[in-house]
Amino acid sequence: MQRRRFVLASAAAVLARPAGAAQTGSDLVLGQSAPLTGPLSPPVLAFNAGAQLAFDTLNAHGGVGGRHLRWITADDRGDPELAHAICDKLITEQNATTLFGCAGNMSMAAIEPLLRQHGVPALGGLWVADSVRQQCKGIAYFVRASLAQEAAALALHLATVGLQRMGVVHLATPFGQEGLNVLADAFAAQGLVLAGTAAVTPDGATAQEAARKLLALAPQAIVLFVNGSQAATVMATAAGLRRHPAFYGLSIVSDEDAIRRIGAQARGLAISQVVPYPWSESDRQIADYRDLASTAQVPIGYASFEGWLNAQVLIEALRRCNGDPSRARLHATLKVLQWYIAGMTVNFSRQELSGSRFVELVQLTASGRYLH
Repeated sequence: MQRRRFVLASAAAVLARPAGAAQTGSDLVLGQSAPLTGPLSPPVLAFNAGAQLAFDTLNAHGGVGGRHLRWITADDRGDPELAHAICDKLITEQNATTLFGCAGNMSMAAIEPLLRQHGVPALGGLWVADSVRQQCKGIAYFVRASLAQEAAALALHLATVGLQRMGVVHLATPFGQEGLNVLADAFAAQGLVLAGTAAVTPDGATAQEAARKLLALAPQAIVLFVNGSQAATVMATAAGLRRHPAFYGLSIVSDEDAIRRIGAQARGLAISQVVPYPWSESDRQIADYRDLASTAQVPIGYASFEGWLNAQVLIEALRRCNGDPSRARLHATLKVLQWYIAGMTVNFSRQELSGSRFVELVQLTASGRYLH
């Protein structure tokens, strides 16, 4: 009981802090529970900065049907119980129309019953495994490609370039274990050998140990299913030992600042990305995102672009509600939404685990820039 009282008090505290524009009776409220502090926070904060660009631009032009969007964000510190308490308050006290940008596998699983109980759709979840997406099917809408789609694209590339013996570094969490299992299945489908695996605790304390364990098995390539700072430690450890396997990462390796801090050692790291190249010169909408980001001094990159893009999907769905942005109408609209945005097709009508099937590999240079 003491733990429960602490969680509820924490939820009240984080929701008491103002976020965005002042509340008015005509605002459409969006809610988010996510780790806004701690080791998992950098990509979430970048995602949020990109999404806020889209919401601020919309509000400056009158909102949707004359109603502004007010996004309440709260720090759940990666705690599923706190995430549940936060989202309960967002739904019942703040009357959120939708939850947007909630992050964390176990947290999404924890709030799924709330979504169904109150008929609240959720859009744009981050770090959610395919099993939890399946659990949330019909009430949560994930724009980014699924883990299975990412893993299949990466395995096909590895087989195409002739690499055979793989090592995997993964998070020592249920999400990390599922990522490992999905990768193992994708490797098997391409006839690749999984030579060894190593788990890294969420605080990153075991990253060096994991790197040494895998390097001793002499894999041709190491696939990283960890966050950016942990990936940086693994790669730096390999460089210090003068071992140079090929390094690949799934899109959760998204703390771009951490990767760039490795310097020249990051050269050649290839990452599967689930949104188009943010520096594209051929797409007008992507150029608009860059202009907005530059003006607002938001770093241009995959994480902030994903936030901007997800926000655009939500805005388009609200517009298609034709003046009735209720939870039920938004849910019905998202369920059949088909749209092309910034070089990517989003189609929820297929009723798959993701609205987009977009996956492509990009490579880092020694200067920390992405080659497309």
